[in-house]
Parts: sequence; C-alpha cells; structure tokens
Amino acid sequence: MDKILEGLLTSAHNEHVKKKLVEKITATPYNMPNEDWKLLCDFSYDLIKEQITPLHAEIGDYILAWIARCQERIYLDHFNSETLENRLTHAISSIYKNLRAVVKVIKHKNDISIYALDKETVERDFQLLKVLTEKYFFLCKGRHDWQILFVFIFNDLPRLIPTERNVVIQMLINGLANLTNESMEVDFVKKSVTLIEMLWNESTETISFSIREIFEKLTASSQCSNAIAVLIGKIPIENKIVILPYLQQMPHEDISRLEIGIQRMVEMMKNPDSKNIGNWIIELMNALGKINHDMLTSITNKCVPILFKYLYNRKSRENALLILKYMLLGCRGYDVFRTILTMVPDVLDIISSEDDQREILLEFSTLVQCLMYRFPGYIAQYDIISQKLESLKLPTVEQKEIMSILQKNAWNKMFSADVSKTTTPRYSKPKKKVGLQNLGNTCFMNSVLQALFNTAEFRRRILRTSRNRTSTLYQLQQCFQSLESDKSYISPSALLETLPKWLNNGRQQDCHEFLKQQLTSNKRQRLDDPNNHISFDQLDDNEIPISPFGGVLVNTIECLSCGTESKTKEEFHDLTLSLQIESSSKNLSFSDLLSEFFSPEKLNDDNQYHCEKCRGLCDALKTTRIMVPPKYLILSLNRFEYNKRYAKRIKIMTHVTIQETLSLSYIAKSDRRTSKVDSNGTKHKINQYVNGDIGGKRNGVNGNSNGITNGVTNGDSIDNDKIYKEINGNTRISGKGDIKMEWAEYDLSAIVIHSGSSAEYGHYYTYAKDEGDDTWWYFNDNFVNTTSLRNIISEGVDYRYDTPYLFFFRQKTMINNNLGQLVTSS
Repeated sequence: MDKILEGLLTSAHNEHVKKKLVEKITATPYNMPNEDWKLLCDFSYDLIKEQITPLHAEIGDYILAWIARCQERIYLDHFNSETLENRLTHAISSIYKNLRAVVKVIKHKNDISIYALDKETVERDFQLLKVLTEKYFFLCKGRHDWQILFVFIFNDLPRLIPTERNVVIQMLINGLANLTNESMEVDFVKKSVTLIEMLWNESTETISFSIREIFEKLTASSQCSNAIAVLIGKIPIENKIVILPYLQQMPHEDISRLEIGIQRMVEMMKNPDSKNIGNWIIELMNALGKINHDMLTSITNKCVPILFKYLYNRKSRENALLILKYMLLGCRGYDVFRTILTMVPDVLDIISSEDDQREILLEFSTLVQCLMYRFPGYIAQYDIISQKLESLKLPTVEQKEIMSILQKNAWNKMFSADVSKTTTPRYSKPKKKVGLQNLGNTCFMNSVLQALFNTAEFRRRILRTSRNRTSTLYQLQQCFQSLESDKSYISPSALLETLPKWLNNGRQQDCHEFLKQQLTSNKRQRLDDPNNHISFDQLDDNEIPISPFGGVLVNTIECLSCGTESKTKEEFHDLTLSLQIESSSKNLSFSDLLSEFFSPEKLNDDNQYHCEKCRGLCDALKTTRIMVPPKYLILSLNRFEYNKRYAKRIKIMTHVTIQETLSLSYIAKSDRRTSKVDSNGTKHKINQYVNGDIGGKRNGVNGNSNGITNGVTNGDSIDNDKIYKEINGNTRISGKGDIKMEWAEYDLSAIVIHSGSSAEYGHYYTYAKDEGDDTWWYFNDNFVNTTSLRNIISEGVDYRYDTPYLFFFRQKTMINNNLGQLVTSS
C-alpha cells in the first residue's frame, strides 16, 4: 500500500486527481498483515513530518485518520505513549517536524479512544505534548515557521493552548501582520482568525486586547499585511466602545500614527475578505475626532481619491461608499470634492450596469446630490452629473431631506455638541437663520450678504431707509427683509440683477469686489437722497453717518529736506492687509499685518514727494494713522496677486491666526485739530490704493514694527501703554509735537472664507455671530447651521485651502438698544 501511495504522489496527476485517487483507494476494505499496517502508519507519519509539499502532509493525515478508524487496535498499539515520547525526546534536531506529526497522531488517538485504559494513555500523551508545546511556544513564538505550527496545533488540539491567552493572541496577530505573501498562506490566515475568534468566545476581555494589538500593528512604522483586514472584519461591532478609552490613554505623540493606521485600513479594503472594515474605520475616526479633530481632514484628503476608485469594484464598493459618505458629508473640504467630480458619471454608469446594485446606486446618487447642494459653484460639471442622474431615472432628493442628511452628518455637530450648547446660554435653541440660494457661481455675493446682514447696525440702517424700487439699495433692503422670514432659504435674484455686468456675468467673482461695490453704491445712493444733506466735508470727527463700517484715516507726509508736513484726511470702509511680509513664524497675526500697514513708508527714488515749499521732488516719510475708528472694522487679506512667472493670478496660502478680539490705536479726539488737515484730497498721489480701498504699501515686505496696533487673541488682557511704548518708543507719531493715541477694542463678528487652492476658482462661505445671543452661525449658500468659535478656529487649522479672506470686527463700546425683530419700512 505504501508503495502505491508513494507512486501516486510522484505521478504527473494534478492535486485534485491525486486526492480523488487516495479517497478511492481508502474506500476499499483492505485485508493486510499487521506489519503492513504498521509500515503504512510510519509512511503516513513521515509524509506529515517531512511535508515535502502541503499535499504530502494532507494525504499523510488523511491516511492516518483512515487507519485509526478501520484498524483501531493496531493504530493505538503502534503509536503508544512510549513510542511517541521517544520520537519527541530523541529527535531534538528535528523536534519541529516530529511535533507536527505527533500532534496529528494524538488527535486521531483521542478521536477513537473509547476504553478507559486508552483514554488514560491519551491523557499521558496530552500532558507530554502540553509540556513540550509550552516550552517551545515561549522559545520560538517569534519565528514564522513555528507560528504556523502552533496555529495548526492549537486548531487540532485546543487543550494545548497556553493559559496566557493574551500572549497567544499577540503571537497570532504578529503572524498575520508580518505575512509577506498572503496568497501563499491562505490556510494559515483562515486558521489563525478562527483560533482568535475561539479565544474571543472564551472571554470578551481578549477582544479589547486584540483591538489594541491590531492598532499597534496598523500604526507601526513597519509594513502591515492585508491579512489583518480579515481579522478586523470579524470583530463584533459592539466592541467599538473600547476605542475611545484606548485613544485617550495613548501618548500625544502616538496619536499622529493613527493617520497611518486608517490609511492602511483603507488600502486593505481591496481584500475581498475585508468585510465590516468600513464600520471600524468610521468608529476609529469618530473616536479620533473627539481626541484630535485636526487629523480627520488630512485623512479625508488622502483617502477620498483612493476610496472613490474602489467604487468601480463591486467587492470593495459597499465599504468604500460607507466611508465616503462619512468623510464627504462630514468635512468642509471643498477641494477634496472637486478632485473626484469628473469620476462621478463613470461610477454612476458602472453601478447602474449591475442589476443587483440598485440600492447602492440610490445611495450613491443621494450622496452626490447632497454634495452638489453643499458645494455649489461647479455649474458645468454639475450639469453633466445632473444629466446623467436624469438619464438613469434616479429620483431627485428633496431639499428638506438633503438638509437633514447634511446636519446629521456634519463633523462639527458630532464632535462639539457640548461646545455648541455653551455658546447660547440664554436660549435653549437659537432662532433659525435663513440661507441664500446659489444662482450659479454667486457664493461671492451670498457670503458677503450674510456677513452684512448679521452686522446689526448696518442691517437696521438698511431696513429703515426709504428708497425707490429701482435702486440697488432697495433690493438689498428687500433681501434683508426676506432674511428675517421663516423660510429655510431665499433667492437674491432681484439684487443680482442690479449689479454691474462685470459682477453679474455667471462667473465666480471676488467677494471683496462685491463688498466694495455694495458699500460704494449704498453710500452714493444715500448721498443722492434729497432727504440727506450730508457731505463728507461736513462729517464730524466722531461719526461717519453714511456707514457703520466707515472710518477716517490721516495721511501725513513729511518732507525730509525742509521738514514741512502735509496732512490729508480720507474715509475708508475696510483695510486691505498685505500677506507678503517678513515674519519668523509660519502663522501671521493681526498684530503683524496691522503693524506693517501702519509702518512709515519712505518716499524716494521713483516715488519721491513733490514738496511745494522746496518746489521739487524730495525724499519724504509718509505715515498713516486712524483718526476716527469705524464702529465695525473690516479687514481684507490680500490673498490674490498676479504672478509674473506664471502669468496669472495666484492665491497666497499664508495662514493667519483667527483672533476673537482686536485692539486698534487711533488719534485721541483732543489732538485731532492740532494741525490743519486737508479733506479735499491728497496733494501727493501714491500707488497704494487698490480699487478705491486703502491697500498695502508698495514696500510691504520691507515693513518694520513701528505700526501702532496690537491684536489680542481669545480675550487676553493687554497693557496698551506698554504695548504702545514697545512699538513706538514714545507718543510721537510724526513731524512736530507729540500726538496722544487712544485704543478701540473690537470683538470678532464675522469671517468670510475662500475655499480652494487657486485664485481662478473656489467657493465662499461665511461664519457670523448673532449680536443678540452671541451664537455663531455657518452660512454656506442654502446650508445654514450653528457652530462655535472653537470649531471655527479649529477648522482654520484643519482645512488648509479654506482660508479667511474678510474679517468683520465690532467695537465693544457700541450700544445697540434693539437687536431683536426690527421694524421694516415698506
């Protein structure tokens, strides 16, 4: 018999045929002498021991089981305890091989032992095997060949598993994580996972330990095999409660490694056996968001393009869609959605071509429609997607449902519910705000309108102004009245029609240009009002009646030849601050920007000053100071500039720290009339005004620290006199005599954000604070939700391409007696 089997194993037949032939041979009863049966026992034992190929070992085990069933006595006598002990103790050099074979022998002995004497013999065998197994387990558990052996031993004879279960689990997880070729060791992976599940069933504590070990492997600097994904998919989801405590106990420096772990889990989704891994990625990100929210955006940016490609493959599609919904509905990253827009029609086609994927198709369609609503602006691409959705007869998701989905899945709501509650101490639920419909690349207008509407004094003035029905001011008034309605959103189409063609051409515009156009237009229309008899020359130094955003600057030019000073006064509605300044920090503060803005500028070379007294061009020093601080201060950051090298406008990504409060110096009232100020215009034209605004200096990158300003973050107290002296050395600002300065304190009231990496495209949205109850709101076209300043500051760090563009500050000393429902004029 052994010769027949040996010939069969060396034949040219494939493995399947060889197995069938062995089954056929063993199905026939054989009447052989006892010695032949013993030879067959040894032959089978050697097949397992040597394991020339996995098939040799498999057939050897099959033959042993057959002999044990049909020749019980011969089998038990031949493989008696003394024989097995000799094989193990006298074969030290080949203990690994003999242990592999002896385990199979004892397994079959245990299966056929009926009589008490035989059971006692088997028990002795187990005790011997247990001693040897534990000895070599602790000596060799780090070697992969022994790991494979232990996995098969423990599956065959669970009684041999060492009592220190966590050590066994650690060995098994190490073995899975360190595989170099999972396809070659499918049986090892399967048996390892089965063994771990068996240990989980013994004690739920081993599950918590396993999760921690898995995360250790996923976040390690060394490679981690995709086989771990099979194990992750087996973890009962109810054990997610262990993740947050585990992360909370991690050292701060180790938290960052979780980004690597989640990326690896995403890559493992290619494995067809990685079921349920999507749920674990989401649970891990949920816990991570409560520990370190900053990392979620980075993970999303890196993983979304990969996950979107997984939608093409039905085996990974369900997990991929689950995670994409979590990431894209939760984050505010405009650019990450833009990167996958072009793939949407193809994915729709592929999923729709598979008849059994209708539910997935509807789910994906809903996600796409929610994202198109949330990130308006890509009209051309959205038209293509909308046509594709229509051609596939996919239902349109109602706006109410979209709003519900977006609010339910927003990360800021998930991770900061406790923070949001504390922002409105006087109200259990703040009054709902109204959104603005995007009419096609009109987010530039919507974002500014929300900032203006939430400026209480400006809103009051607009609503109480009586205008004719054809003016921009009238349409702005109508828009503001609608924003006080109970609607979820309104259309500002009538106001859009009043804009000049260069702002109303269907393209994305600069929101700062729209702001300037509105303030200029409103001022002009109010001055043209026959009931208004106010001119700029008549303005009192304490008040700018045209706009609460208005302030007055004094420009002083001192001739460096004769010392003569020329002063001019001019109105401003916002200060444009240069980002191109020298700083030792990557993050600029308002103190940096305003110090540069107010720093003295030397007029020389091609930009000399024409001195009337000297009757010629002379070097001069120009200083700018605030004479009347605005009630509402608007700071615009000069984020877009023309790049000569690339021959196009580019966006400056410099980070500016968001500050809750700001201090701004201005000339004290008692010193405003110490010298004559010309209000009819400047005597020297300087190229520092951009489109009528007060812009940055030509030598913006060469500024010094002589500006009289200071920004204060998070309400920290300041010593104004000390700061003033540190910046200026004394109270002399320019020319002859000392000028006394005072300070205006401001609170942050609104921020307009530009989302995108380019100056040529992007999206605008706004954060604004309700002056009545101090609740912060997030306005993104139709979408409106509450938020908190803490979230806003955090997202300023999280979202690299979402950069503040316009800041609105409100004077702390302002008194608004009526911030409730305003009486509107018809």
